[in-house]
Amino acid sequence: MQHDLTIIISPADPGHHLSVVFYKSSIMTDRPLYWSLPHDKLFHALGSSASGLSEAEAIARRKENGREIKVHSLWMGDLLLFAGQFRNPFMLILIVAVVLASVLGEYTNSIIILSIILVSSLLSFWQERNAGRALQKLRALVQVYSTVVRDEAEREIPALEVVPGDIVMLNAGDIIPGDGLLVEARDLHVNEAVLTGESFPAAKDAGILPGDTPLNKRRNSVFQGTSVVNGTARVLIIHTGKKTEFGKISAALEKRTDENAFGKGVRKFGYMVMRATMLLSLLILTLNIYFGKPVSESVLFALALAVGMAPELLPAIVTIMLSAGARRMAKKKVIVKTLASIQNLGAINVFCSDKTGTLTEGVVTVQYTVDMNGNHWDKVKTFGYLNARFETGFTNPLDEAIRNVPGVRADGYTKVDEVPYDFIRKRLSIAVAYEDQHVLITKGALKNILEVCEFAAFSDGRIAAIDEARNQIGATHQQYSAQGFRTIGVCYKDITGDPVIDKSDERNMIFLGMVVLADPIKPGVDETIRELRESGISLKLITGDNALVAAYVAGKIGLKSHNLITGPDLRKISDEALAIRVNETDVFAEAEPFQKERIVRAMQKAGNVVGYIGDGINDASALKSADVGISVDTAVDVARETAGIVLLERDLRVLREGILEGRKTFINTLKYIFITLSANFGNMFSVAGASLFLPFLPLLPKQILLLNLLTDLPAMAIASDRVDSEQLSRPRTWDSKLIRKFMIVFGIESSLFDFLTFGILVWFFQASPSLFQTGWFLESAFTEVFILLIVRTQRPFAKSRPGDYLMLASLTVIVMTVVLPFLQPSRFLGFTPLPWRVIAGIFAIACIYGLAAEFTKRVFFRRVKF
Repeated sequence: MQHDLTIIISPADPGHHLSVVFYKSSIMTDRPLYWSLPHDKLFHALGSSASGLSEAEAIARRKENGREIKVHSLWMGDLLLFAGQFRNPFMLILIVAVVLASVLGEYTNSIIILSIILVSSLLSFWQERNAGRALQKLRALVQVYSTVVRDEAEREIPALEVVPGDIVMLNAGDIIPGDGLLVEARDLHVNEAVLTGESFPAAKDAGILPGDTPLNKRRNSVFQGTSVVNGTARVLIIHTGKKTEFGKISAALEKRTDENAFGKGVRKFGYMVMRATMLLSLLILTLNIYFGKPVSESVLFALALAVGMAPELLPAIVTIMLSAGARRMAKKKVIVKTLASIQNLGAINVFCSDKTGTLTEGVVTVQYTVDMNGNHWDKVKTFGYLNARFETGFTNPLDEAIRNVPGVRADGYTKVDEVPYDFIRKRLSIAVAYEDQHVLITKGALKNILEVCEFAAFSDGRIAAIDEARNQIGATHQQYSAQGFRTIGVCYKDITGDPVIDKSDERNMIFLGMVVLADPIKPGVDETIRELRESGISLKLITGDNALVAAYVAGKIGLKSHNLITGPDLRKISDEALAIRVNETDVFAEAEPFQKERIVRAMQKAGNVVGYIGDGINDASALKSADVGISVDTAVDVARETAGIVLLERDLRVLREGILEGRKTFINTLKYIFITLSANFGNMFSVAGASLFLPFLPLLPKQILLLNLLTDLPAMAIASDRVDSEQLSRPRTWDSKLIRKFMIVFGIESSLFDFLTFGILVWFFQASPSLFQTGWFLESAFTEVFILLIVRTQRPFAKSRPGDYLMLASLTVIVMTVVLPFLQPSRFLGFTPLPWRVIAGIFAIACIYGLAAEFTKRVFFRRVKF
């Protein structure tokens, strides 16, 4: 039995109230002023506590608020997808044809055309549905997780399973799974650009605000879809899904699709074909009526001709191609989150990468812990270890390496306080207690550590002014950097009596020494870079490391390091000048997060298609700006969510395989466009011309539609076709001019052989109308299958084996076309059994056409670059 309970809570801000209605365990807030309420009242209203929900309660809430919606969305999504098949303008033309045929009393034609509509729509729907489900499964492999408190213990769950009343733990790099109120916050900064447009992170802290506080001023609240830049927090989730601020605008966001060059090209080309088809169909309709052809037949013929010429299955075919590519890429450990990314991946000619984990092993080890002179010092090792040991921010390989240093323990030390690392300070501070003393230990980028140091410690116990040691520190740092080592500075100061720390305490500190870390270059990475270069892809190294380390790594892997650009250099270079220099520069060192994005945009401005791989918080903006954002499954949430492609293994070889799969998908999609448009273009002119001098229609409307449906079957198998190695040797981009030239050249050739067939059927075989229509139907199917098998490769046909499914589908269509006229039901389609000498003659014409197409193909691709 369902009980409804309404609780009215008076907030701190007079004049406002919050009405919370419970439906079993679910919550509905009709005035979301939670930021103005104290925690205890919200906990009570939400049926939660500072210890979070029980697992049983969370499951009940998820069932009530989520499962029914999910089931509903599945069948509703299928229904909308099926309905979407009829948004295709060519399908609408067919529906008009059905209505007209019924009005004109052509009921047989109406039933046949309606059957073709349903078969075509169901086929397209089923393929697109399977493609969509496959993509959903791939996305599930890289879904975002959130840390929640359930049954008084922390556990990770998929972010979509977070419910109102959950307590969520946040760390740097996390994506926030719902709108909520901060229960606790420590140096929390959140990127809210997706909601507010403000690129600088917003500072957050717990507290109560007036009810009329605008969204961009709610320091005590966090919102779904935003991400944590630094700090930690405990959040009470108030809203999830459509009730969040992000959910309110999600419908509008879903309509905004970032269309890549390929998608834009397909769309524009489709509109061009549609306009040309409609104009020609109207012209043919006018001429047929003028020459006295029956009006009903002329109207249906013109409509069928329009549909027969148009590639009405193009959207479905493109989706099928991309989905098949996504599945192949998944087998090679490349997960595609957005299908559009596949086409862009195949078009990449510049690839930007950090060094850690991609060019190097990604397994960082501590080599030395030294003083300013480069001598081993145990105190540096101990203090560096304590800082890493007690750090609770986001996981990173540097702290992990320091925690694994042998021979050092934290016995006797206890953590008192922490200031987490962020990408502005580039420091991490920990306050520890030892006996009756408190010590602040800070480590981070050497330059940023030196900024807060007033003194320097010597291993003999002497303390001096930092200026006395600065030159020696710089020399030691340069010595290790030149050998490819990464150095982290360590400093400290006594804070006994005042152990609670914040960023302002990072001053007047004592420089202690450096932790020197090594990350070896991956074996064979230079060979992989050479293979990328041979595939038309240049590698750019973009790193936050200092110039010496970057130059060392670049030199080892075959990149040009003599003219590298540093972060300070970038501040002096204008955007226009940078766009000129990026193509000549292989290495960008000491780059800030916003500079990484600027470099990517400069490369795009220089005419490149750019891929960027990143796994950190500071990579999010560059990932979003790149044509293809690439991350890894171990990356922080915000990087993984921003990227369009996620690698299950951080390896350039895996990425190269993914790029080649992207090119295969692109080429196979173009094959369909080439073949379908050229064949349909030729058939359109043939039918149009023949209809003007023949006393009967060269093909009945239903025959045109059936021909179009049959020849699309092998086209669907192109998704699994083999691609010749030479076609994968360079990036591929959409080229409308090439497609137009191909359509005209091969369309005209196809039309010439159609007219040859007309002449033979009329003058040699003295064909009746039904025999002529059946014979030309057979010839059209033969030639379209032959051109498909010939033009699918630039090699001679005999030297490039088609894919097994493509060959099987092609043979099936040929057999079906030959057998169909002999079947009894075919009389309803206007077919008649053909004499074997007619079949043999048509087959001979098709073979001659195949040889001519092979010759034309060689000449065409010799003159036209593809």
